[in-house]
Amino acid sequence: MRKRYWLLCGVILLGIMKLGETPEGGRGVASPSPTATVPSAPAKLEPDQLPTPEMRSTPVAPAQDAERSEPKFVRGNSVALRQAPNAKAKILDRLNLGKRVMVLAHEGQWSRVKDDLAQREGWVASRFLSDDEPVAKREAPEVKQTVEVKPKISPSIIIQRIIAESIAGYPGTCACPYSTDRRGRKCGSRSAYSKPGGYSPICFAGDVSRSMIEAYN
Repeated sequence: MRKRYWLLCGVILLGIMKLGETPEGGRGVASPSPTATVPSAPAKLEPDQLPTPEMRSTPVAPAQDAERSEPKFVRGNSVALRQAPNAKAKILDRLNLGKRVMVLAHEGQWSRVKDDLAQREGWVASRFLSDDEPVAKREAPEVKQTVEVKPKISPSIIIQRIIAESIAGYPGTCACPYSTDRRGRKCGSRSAYSKPGGYSPICFAGDVSRSMIEAYN
């Protein structure tokens, strides 16, 4: 009886020892290493750092290369800025002589330009563009005609001058009846005025016509 008791105890003890041993080949459950690194939770992003729907769906367009544009000057008057590179395209604006524009592209005989001032883009015939700023034609200064205004002379003075000039043009001394000769005598009928067919000096106011007065002025 006692032998059976000890035998049963030995079997139980042997079973307990078998259960406490590590399974052969490392197939048992390994205990976690005390030095294992536990992965940390992802950092929380602020609301302004979260990607917006536009950022996730819309591709970012490359910035336009400013060096590709070149400055030009319009060398025509009222040059049409058209919507398309076609002579029949809609006119967006008119560019004056000397207008500075930036050329963005070329297509055949047309150039796509941008107006620096109005910030409007359109197409212009390339022949109307120049590298150098044209000198605008300056209008000739208005020449003011200065009219010399002669002082108005009374008709009586004009008559006296006409008579005096006529007598002075006579080569002798007896131009008129009231003239005197070299001896101091009045010429009377001996004057050139009294003798027809020769000199006809103007001696009296009645001999001066209106046309002669107007012509003298």
